Amino acid sequence: MYLNRLDEKQKELFLDLCIHAAMTNEEFDRAEREIINGYCREMGIEKPRYAPNKGFDEVCGELYESCSEAEIKIVILETAALMLSDNVYDESEQRFMRTVARKLRLGREDYDSILDLVKQLSDVHAKIDRYISR
Repeated sequence: MYLNRLDEKQKELFLDLCIHAAMTNEEFDRAEREIINGYCREMGIEKPRYAPNKGFDEVCGELYESCSEAEIKIVILETAALMLSDNVYDESEQRFMRTVARKLRLGREDYDSILDLVKQLSDVHAKIDRYISR
């Protein structure tokens, strides 16, 4: 939704972060691939990839150096949406998100707000799906 605000370098770094996120619980499932495909379409990346070009620490470091505070919030928001896409937020995923937030120096209050917003958005999407299906 907000990924078009990132520059080309940030988009590639964000894609790497998503790939690392999807591999967190060792289950790079179909739903995560579909979300990554959607993110790529939104960012204008023609060919999605499912292997990172850079390591996790390098990705986080470069994102921190190249992103404004607003862009960091976008990165965290969209990564959280990926992590919560299957409605399961296990310990490994929570640990990953806390690590990303710490490495990108996002405050605890902002982090908690982002997670709450993503959960609310997910609930709204579920309600819309149920409404359409009845």
